[in-house]
Amino acid sequence: MVAITRHSGDSTVDVTIIQKELPYTSSIKDMPLMFPEMKRTALLLCKGKASDEIVSLSMDNNIYQIDKPKRRRDVPLRMIKRLSTIGKPLVGVIANGSDADARLIAFFALMKADRLLFEYMYEVYADRHHAGHSEITDNDFLDFIERKAQNSETVAKWSTPNLVNIRGKIKSTLCEAGLAKRSGDSLLIQKPIADDELRNLFAESDKPYLKAMLMEE
Repeated sequence: MVAITRHSGDSTVDVTIIQKELPYTSSIKDMPLMFPEMKRTALLLCKGKASDEIVSLSMDNNIYQIDKPKRRRDVPLRMIKRLSTIGKPLVGVIANGSDADARLIAFFALMKADRLLFEYMYEVYADRHHAGHSEITDNDFLDFIERKAQNSETVAKWSTPNLVNIRGKIKSTLCEAGLAKRSGDSLLIQKPIADDELRNLFAESDKPYLKAMLMEE
């Protein structure tokens, strides 16, 4: 059970998400959105390939075009883990949907697998939008990390270079997914557009994540 509190102006919104407890990690700095790799994995899953078969294809045939053997194993495992957080219809969107929809769902899957990214989206991205602001600054990220560090020994131990790397990868991931555009060092929020056909593929339990992405009021 993970409780998230969002402050917007004078109001406070409590959101409780029923999910397996996820630890805070800085893994986004090493494996951000990686859309081509996620799409390739989704295509293989849609063709009925099992997880071990996909890992073998990576190790033996280097289907992800990766030099280091360890990363050849880690990448498919990470992509499979992300895709396991969403239903088969959404995996199909990543595999065969329009580029914009596929990137949006790839980000959705990443956010479901990454606690830090989800909380950033809910507490910073969505909060800034609901407060009437279109811009996210580096100070917004620093304030967010400071709050996390107060309640997490893991985050409190992260070095400044590590935090700079994480901030940069979150920025690039948001832009790659079409959820933001760069404006100097800041980000401009780009509210996603999704038609009813895509929206109908989400489960009721996905609502907190959709709210974080501004796809649900």
